[in-house]
Amino acid sequence: MSKRIVLSEAAYYDIDSMFAYISSKQAAVKLRLRIYEGIKKLADFPEMGPVIPEEEAPGAQRGYRRIVINPYIVFYRVLGDRIVIARVLHGRENWLQSIFAILDEE
Repeated sequence: MSKRIVLSEAAYYDIDSMFAYISSKQAAVKLRLRIYEGIKKLADFPEMGPVIPEEEAPGAQRGYRRIVINPYIVFYRVLGDRIVIARVLHGRENWLQSIFAILDEE
């Protein structure tokens, strides 16, 4: 049975704001479709994205998963009958800071 997909307010903002950086409307629409198609697959295959290992995000809340829709990373959690999309971030962003508010200690 398919799970219901819910986008957080932050995920909606992420998707909308990424188009401010894309000058071609056609390219922006194409990217938006790719992202939403990737997210839709999670309804039937919620475990397709690996759980983020503790080594990558020490001290972070457990259970977050990610899928890559190049060059973006979709972060989500499976919560009962729902899949909650937490963020959609560019692969070069500091996702530890953006999602878990963990500061680099370097």
